[in-house]
Amino acid sequence: MSEKIALAMCVHSHQPVGNHQWVFELGARDCYLPFLRILGEYPQVRMSLHYTGPLFEWFDRHEPEFCERLRGLIQGDQVEMMGGAFYEPIIPVIPAEDARRQIALTTEYLAGRYACRPRGMWCAERIWDPGMPKKIAGLEMEYTLLDDSHFMAAGLAPGEVHGHYITEREGECLKIFPIDMQLRYLIPFKEPHEVIAYLLRLRDRGVRVVTYGDDGEKFGMWPGTHQWVIQQGWLRRFLEEVSRREGEIEVIPLAEALDRFSPQGRVYLPTASYQEMMEWSLFCAQGRLYEDLIDAAKADGSWELKRAFFRGGMWDNFLAKYPESNLMHKKMLYISDLMRVHDMPPEALRYLLRSQCNCAYWHGLFGGVYIRELRQAIYENLLEAEACVDARRLQARPWVLEEFDYDRDGNAEILVSGRDLNCHFAPHTNAAVFALEYKPARLSLSNILMRHAEIYHRAITEEKVPAPSGDRGDTPLSIHDITRATEGLEEMLVYDAYPRYSFMTHALTGVPVPEDILRQNHVRESLTADLDFELVRQEERGQDLVLSFVGERDALRIVKTYVYDPDGRIVLSHAITGGEDVTYVALEWNLMLPSGAPPRVDDRLLEGDRGCSTAKKVEFCDEKCHVHVVLQSESPWEVIVAPIECVSQSESGFEKTFQGWCLYWLREREKGLPDVVFSVSRGAA
Repeated sequence: MSEKIALAMCVHSHQPVGNHQWVFELGARDCYLPFLRILGEYPQVRMSLHYTGPLFEWFDRHEPEFCERLRGLIQGDQVEMMGGAFYEPIIPVIPAEDARRQIALTTEYLAGRYACRPRGMWCAERIWDPGMPKKIAGLEMEYTLLDDSHFMAAGLAPGEVHGHYITEREGECLKIFPIDMQLRYLIPFKEPHEVIAYLLRLRDRGVRVVTYGDDGEKFGMWPGTHQWVIQQGWLRRFLEEVSRREGEIEVIPLAEALDRFSPQGRVYLPTASYQEMMEWSLFCAQGRLYEDLIDAAKADGSWELKRAFFRGGMWDNFLAKYPESNLMHKKMLYISDLMRVHDMPPEALRYLLRSQCNCAYWHGLFGGVYIRELRQAIYENLLEAEACVDARRLQARPWVLEEFDYDRDGNAEILVSGRDLNCHFAPHTNAAVFALEYKPARLSLSNILMRHAEIYHRAITEEKVPAPSGDRGDTPLSIHDITRATEGLEEMLVYDAYPRYSFMTHALTGVPVPEDILRQNHVRESLTADLDFELVRQEERGQDLVLSFVGERDALRIVKTYVYDPDGRIVLSHAITGGEDVTYVALEWNLMLPSGAPPRVDDRLLEGDRGCSTAKKVEFCDEKCHVHVVLQSESPWEVIVAPIECVSQSESGFEKTFQGWCLYWLREREKGLPDVVFSVSRGAA
């Protein structure tokens, strides 16, 4: 008779920093609490659980039943708690000191709140870098779990990817369990007897330990899963089935599998993540080719044979794919450095650690970087941390000016950081402002996302017939398998050719057509969107700072002068010579305010979500963050207001997402270019 097969099972649950309160409430009601209640009915089924810091903090404030039930399962030796980085950062892309703080914070929390110490850790998005064992050395983490694709990329055959292995870097060791990809797709989307049959087939092939590790949200929060898993009883049926098969299958925590079974051997894994992540991280054109190659391999039956060689990209590529992610990431690194220099206390460091939560930095099946509230939460915490630093670095002066390659693109940026207002310039991109941050409200006004071409947009242009959403009485579809409705979205697939910065200056040779700008939301044939400027003047006027930039192309010469007031005011002026074919100038601002409420144009509320009029002033009064933003000039301009809207995918389908407001100020060159004044303050108008 064959030996038992051990199912080393881990369920990982996470909600990002800044997610909506209702999402946490829904998760607790439909998923997290029902899972613990039902698991507690089957004490013979033991497993590992992992929750991230944002969930723990919410449960502590709002859901005592969760804490009581989890404590009971731990004390009854039914659940092993896993550790990891508290706010779920991507460990390889944050500073080593911060990574160690994040992991230690989880260990301290579990010891203090639940009287247990974790032996293993969850890696966010199962993202692995070969330097990980060295980076976390000394934190008493014995193991982690990654996808089987990591192991096959290292040269192992599919039949060898079970049990656990040991790896090392510079002599620092870590044990690693490979997650079985087939199990990820079976649980909980197939009937329990199908899962059991798969496990028994593995057992009959001689496999003694197989690992499952995946999202807890699959058990009640993904589309259709609350009805299927909880209401229609999939979870109970599964637990009953494995309990009934206790002579053939046992479900155990990963730490127990570590103690009972010897390592399969030593392995050195490449930088990798799970299969889908490595597809999502590719740029659009190559991502579509990669998708086609996978579809062809699945169609001809060679997918399992070839899967090890379909590597895709790496997570870090999101920082190239989405410049907005890179700016958040580089600000995080910048603030991390400042906090070390100024020796910030733990309560200030907590804001930095929250800003490292990974979800807003990338995009795949879930909204991620497309969700403005998640990006804003990153900036809120970074600006909160920066305010702590400012109490020390701005004691003697109203602002600090720095010039260095902030975004690591090979060009120097100019950072002006003041008491109330940060204004960061990109001389090589139009001498425009790429970061406009109002500190009293902890608000990034430049929290904008460009309209990017996405791999999945071809599903819209190809007009695929949508499949059921998964909200059915029978087995739900995995969110990876749901075909999304596309009707009415094709006309929105307009992509931006330059970054959505503010104080942009577009020189135009033709007459701009407002209707075209309103419809497409971009200025066509700008001669200067990417013009390289040079800082030629820097002057202090009391507490104000004057910066002049010069940009030249052929015979055209533009001087842009900014007068920066750290209390929240910026004056922009222009001097343009040469380039006689330039007949119009368009100035562009891209602004995000949390409420998304439309602006007033010369004291008239914008009708609808876009419009064009002759005006001297545009103002936003945002009741959500109590901020008042004004753009005004002494002479009238032709002002165009349009929303920035993207088409993104989420777990429930395609959706239109609002990314901020775009303002174009148009004027004939021969009429002169009067100054435009930007100001931001607290309170309503």
